[in-house]
Amino acid sequence: MDDKASALRFSVAQAGLRHSTAMTRPLLALLFLALPAAVAAQTVPGQAVGRAAPDQGEDAEHRADRLRTIELNRRAQSVVDRRDRSNMDVRERNRRAQDHYQRERAEWRRRVAACNAGDHDACGS
Repeated sequence: MDDKASALRFSVAQAGLRHSTAMTRPLLALLFLALPAAVAAQTVPGQAVGRAAPDQGEDAEHRADRLRTIELNRRAQSVVDRRDRSNMDVRERNRRAQDHYQRERAEWRRRVAACNAGDHDACGS
């Protein structure tokens, strides 16, 4: 098997196949450099790529659809604003309840620390 493998390596090196990738890299680089130029040559000067030509007006159906979309977006935004305003009261009540809870916990921790330190009056109630 080693003889066949070494013979194969020798034949590949002799045939110059090992160096064939060195020739394809410059060709690929040239292809990638030429591709944008080929695409630019296909576009018509003065015409926007991927959009309608600037001199064509918007037809009535597209205009109506665009205006409908704008109106739907306005309505959706007003619903979101209304929801946020109504949730503001709930969030404020929750924040106040959390603050009250944290104050009570801090007082309880202070009393436990005092009780552990030997202040028996803090242990009472």
